[in-house]
Amino acid sequence: MNSQKTEKKHTEISIVGGGIAGITTAFHLGKKGYQVNLIDPTLNSEINNLNPKNGTQASLGVLMGNIYKRSKGRAFLLRKKSMRLWKEWLTQINYSETDCILEKPLIKLASSDKEYQSMIELSHNKKNYGIELLDKNSLDFWNSIFETRLIGGLISREDGRLNPIKLIKSLMESLDQMKINKIDKSVIRISKNSNLNDKSWTINLENNQSINQDYIIICSALNTQNLLKPLGHKILLEPILGQVIELELKKQNPNWKKWPAILNYQSINFIHHDPNRMLIGATVEKGTKPSQLEKQKMLNLKNGSPKWMINAKVCHEWNGIRARPTNEAAPLLKQLEPGLLINTGHYRNGVLLAPACAEWIGLQIEGQ
Repeated sequence: MNSQKTEKKHTEISIVGGGIAGITTAFHLGKKGYQVNLIDPTLNSEINNLNPKNGTQASLGVLMGNIYKRSKGRAFLLRKKSMRLWKEWLTQINYSETDCILEKPLIKLASSDKEYQSMIELSHNKKNYGIELLDKNSLDFWNSIFETRLIGGLISREDGRLNPIKLIKSLMESLDQMKINKIDKSVIRISKNSNLNDKSWTINLENNQSINQDYIIICSALNTQNLLKPLGHKILLEPILGQVIELELKKQNPNWKKWPAILNYQSINFIHHDPNRMLIGATVEKGTKPSQLEKQKMLNLKNGSPKWMINAKVCHEWNGIRARPTNEAAPLLKQLEPGLLINTGHYRNGVLLAPACAEWIGLQIEGQ
């Protein structure tokens, strides 16, 4: 046991990329006792939601883990494992300002007969996961909110939301407590060492600095391609953009106390986070520039927006770019060479899947 601890203490690992994938991988490996560097030029920048961001900082932190319709396969297993790990991690993450908790539940409203039939099947297959169809009273409530006649919906009592800004701040505090070394510099190049007596890999940083490492884990979204190309590895990723709009409602709605942590309707997430504020967001478009057309689609709800949306004022809006793998399942979890791994391509469900992906990295390093 002691020899294993000593070995881990002397195993040097660098994680390139300070989004949710990189931060949680550093957290997991730090808990394991490894010597970890987290490298990203934006590590010390202020975290907020008011400007274009990387994918993590523009995220809404939605956890649709149990409501996932499949009951087998890689995507299901990653979700299942992550939901279990988040429960454990939230008891271990250090936070000094505000509690970082999983806000529950999640409600999903059907926008077609086909979607509702899928919900019926899901409620039968996943009763043990806290998933039920909405009863008549609940449906009547949502009919009044959206001023329509909904077909149906379901509630997932164990799914919900982790506030991403609180989560990042809390994880960063935990990394400081674990003495994870944060390096706020850009990575210029990664190369393999020819000297067998030295560490396996070299990372060249800006200002002619370099560090030698046993393992490198790349969690840098679209920049993954640029870092790997000189090494002969071809990873294809495309930019996918998510938009978030914050609405200031004309009046407070006291009966909205029934609003869940997340309300999903027409593939759009609604978060009523303040008596007169509503967040509306979705990851729906390719490219790096937000589309006004996609923004209007979110606000129009297929020409069925309720009055409270029509009368609301857009008080903030922001967007973030994620990386989607081309012709491969997301996320990308691979060992490309001994000591060189990637944990990237989280264009959706990045916060949800982060713990299971971090654990996968840890298992590869431990040789399991």
